Amino acid sequence: MSAIVKCPACGARNRVDESTTKKPLCGKCQAPLMLQQTSVPIHLTDATFDNFIRKSHKPVLVDFWASWCAPCRLVAPVLESFAQSQHSIIVAKLDTEQNPLIASKFQVFSIPTLILFENGQEVKRITGALPLQALEAQLKPWIRVN
Repeated sequence: MSAIVKCPACGARNRVDESTTKKPLCGKCQAPLMLQQTSVPIHLTDATFDNFIRKSHKPVLVDFWASWCAPCRLVAPVLESFAQSQHSIIVAKLDTEQNPLIASKFQVFSIPTLILFENGQEVKRITGALPLQALEAQLKPWIRVN
């Protein structure tokens, strides 16, 4: 699969083959490019959500959370472990207090709610905190072993 990577030096957008073992270089200025790491959750906002979900080349698991929510704080390290243990699903977070439009759009009424998006569409919804093994079992159809 390929990804579009913005050059940190000149800002040019480059198509990069993710399976390459070579260090990718910018086609315009030849600066080294960094492939997006999926080992930590990506923070989304009302402004960035739709574009990120729609253009993602991998399924995206979004954690709808809030800082005051105790179960949300319990699930956070589970999601970090999940993100580090596999790379076939991108893990993202959306703070529902600071970004109420997207939470409302997807009718998130209780948190934590995890929604898996594939090709820009919701394909799986999980409400409540789960241990890592239970989360992996729920998402098994979308986890690819590399």
